[in-house]
Amino acid sequence: MTPLDIAALAHHWEAFARPKQIPPPTSWRSWGFVAARGMGKTRAVCEFVIAEIMAGRARRVGLCSFNLDETERTLIHGESGLLALSPPWFRPTVNRGQVVFPNKAVCTPFTPEVPDGPRGSEHDLFWLSELAAYPPSTRQEFFSNVREGLRIGLGRMVFDTTPRARNPLVRYLLDRSKLHPDRHIVVRGATRENADNLTDGFVQDLEQEYGNSQRAKQELEGIFLDDAEGALWRQEWIDDHRRDLPTVLKRRVISVDPAISTRRGTDASGIVDLGLGIDRQVHVIADHTDRMSADVWGALVIDLYVRGACDCVVVERNRGGELVAGNLRSCAEKRGLRVEVVEPNAVTRHSSGVVLVKETHARKSKALRAEPVASLYEAGRVSHVRGADLADLEETLCTWLPDGAGESPNALDAMVHGVVELADLGRDKLRGSDVVGAAKLQASINAAPTRAPNIAALLGGGRGGDRI
Repeated sequence: MTPLDIAALAHHWEAFARPKQIPPPTSWRSWGFVAARGMGKTRAVCEFVIAEIMAGRARRVGLCSFNLDETERTLIHGESGLLALSPPWFRPTVNRGQVVFPNKAVCTPFTPEVPDGPRGSEHDLFWLSELAAYPPSTRQEFFSNVREGLRIGLGRMVFDTTPRARNPLVRYLLDRSKLHPDRHIVVRGATRENADNLTDGFVQDLEQEYGNSQRAKQELEGIFLDDAEGALWRQEWIDDHRRDLPTVLKRRVISVDPAISTRRGTDASGIVDLGLGIDRQVHVIADHTDRMSADVWGALVIDLYVRGACDCVVVERNRGGELVAGNLRSCAEKRGLRVEVVEPNAVTRHSSGVVLVKETHARKSKALRAEPVASLYEAGRVSHVRGADLADLEETLCTWLPDGAGESPNALDAMVHGVVELADLGRDKLRGSDVVGAAKLQASINAAPTRAPNIAALLGGGRGGDRI
């Protein structure tokens, strides 16, 4: 082969691609990857986009990743992007942000952060990358606008994404493919399939680090983890109500469900940072749950309390009893602080030099404690702070089944106790620190009226003929 032949062969994708990376020669409408990281999905989609442009079938192409910077960095300028993979004899140029090819085909970048960006536009081909990372508040509207713009010409959609757990767009792509497997094609795959093209030892290192965890199934095996049937929480409730952390909080607490041991296989100590906005919205700020010795988690709680100017620490004392508050007292004294245990119904405010502790003894089952908090999530009254690393907590919420089986999720319990405190679900004077007040609230919400109300009596009227 001549040097020219070798150069040409380097841009003949079919000579190197694995069978999964080549789209089927059928009249499909959408084709793409819901696969593990490093599987080669971005390269495969980009090669197809370039081939369709060269063939003249795609004259107007849309490009989109989870924001505009990522669209330009990866889809246009990346190692598996349009500029790097286009052959020398068909090299595009970038003009005012658009990618223009020699045959006048134009690729226009978009961002899901502006959902009406594609509205009114018509594209022959639209490349959606990392769909699972699109902003929850705008992703559905953006996706709908893209789909409606593929109505003339080639009118095809291509995509690549990792299967982020419980993501509604990923769920939609998979469900649509099952319903119309010939028209909407989804390719699945694991990282190991592309190991020959990755750094030596890369896959083995990640497999060792992740083990048999849920993250390994998602990141390395490409398995989509959906909400467990019967789980109290749904990922869409969390995603639909994410918010930025308010600049001013009415209250802030650290909620703790301590483990009784740090031995291998035992529970982690649940430690969750929560706040209450001036609009009464509860915010889950951070999850610090981990396996820690008593002195470590105690010092961490005191540090979080001071840094966040919190007004109390809520601790479950079911298993540790007085030792829980005693541990906090010991850790606080090392910092010159005093711990004061207050009544469960006490109104607390941050005071310099004092750490206020509320003890709760959960008499009801974990499921009964969790149900009213899950209802608040569904109603949109609890928000996970945007940008916070709450993935493990969210996985716990959406996969834990309230049937008493499986491990005891201390992170869930800590979060529940914190929400009960901030949302006043536990203000039941008759039962003190028990969270039975939350269960009563849920029961009253679910209870249906047995008869029509007497409106006149409610508004202060007397006999049926009186004026209101």
